[in-house]
Amino acid sequence: MQMILINIRSINIYTFFITPMKNYRFAASSLRVALTLLIFGVSADVFSKPEQRIISAGGSITEILFGLNLGDSVVGVDSSSLYPKEATEKPKVGYFRNLGAEGVMSLNPSLIIAAKGAGPKPVLNQLSSLGVEVRTYDQNSYTMESWQKLVTGLGSEFDRQAEAQTMIERVVTGIHQQQEERKYAKDHLNAVALLSIGQRGPVTAGQNTVPNLLLELAGINNLAGELDGYKPFSSEVLAEQKLDLVLVPSHVVDGLGGKQAICDNQLIKLAMQGECNVHIMDGLLLLGFGTRLDLAVSEIVGLANTR
Repeated sequence: MQMILINIRSINIYTFFITPMKNYRFAASSLRVALTLLIFGVSADVFSKPEQRIISAGGSITEILFGLNLGDSVVGVDSSSLYPKEATEKPKVGYFRNLGAEGVMSLNPSLIIAAKGAGPKPVLNQLSSLGVEVRTYDQNSYTMESWQKLVTGLGSEFDRQAEAQTMIERVVTGIHQQQEERKYAKDHLNAVALLSIGQRGPVTAGQNTVPNLLLELAGINNLAGELDGYKPFSSEVLAEQKLDLVLVPSHVVDGLGGKQAICDNQLIKLAMQGECNVHIMDGLLLLGFGTRLDLAVSEIVGLANTR
């Protein structure tokens, strides 16, 4: 009879050959050794899956990981990880597009979960060569289907399928509720998500962006919807349209001179026909692809309902 004992803690495999009656003393001795190793050398907890030491690089990824109850496994985050509050209390490793190998390795991670655009690439390669697994989640489209795929994928990787499904159901239900509470006709109002105003015209969020998805879910027409990504929008075209709502991420407001400066901009003033319906939204809420899409839609619908 062959008995194999694995000591997971030291990654050793012990094999004992026990031949009954023929070599009773040897068999008994081997059995005693095996039982001793089993009792004192291997505790029950080592048979469980080892805990990952995760660094999350990307605000939306961090939101989802914490939403999947993986916050205790996260040992560090990048500077764009501003939600939930528990994430802000984790050690920082810099901005996710400009990570440093030394700062990351100081936290002794076993895994890096990175959003689209994380890097630089040589640093990620260096981290991989040092034994840190790097997984990147590239988003090629911003739709509810792709968001659900992202959440489901992360849930499956960390055995959090139930949490992932609960999150999806909560967000989808919340969005449907907001759509039912709209007090305006679909596509009756016009809006843009504004990132800057320069000589080339205002830079706005076009199709294949999170703001475009949020406006679509809120039933509001995105005037920059013909653009792809974040691009300058024609000043002439904008001036010819009636603009009902301007959404601005909070982290760019100071660079634009503040809310009043945006309202006083001649182009915005002309498009909004003298009104100042400029709303400052939390940057990660407006631009992020995390766990709060329903809350973002709720905020936008609430603003539009007052029009």
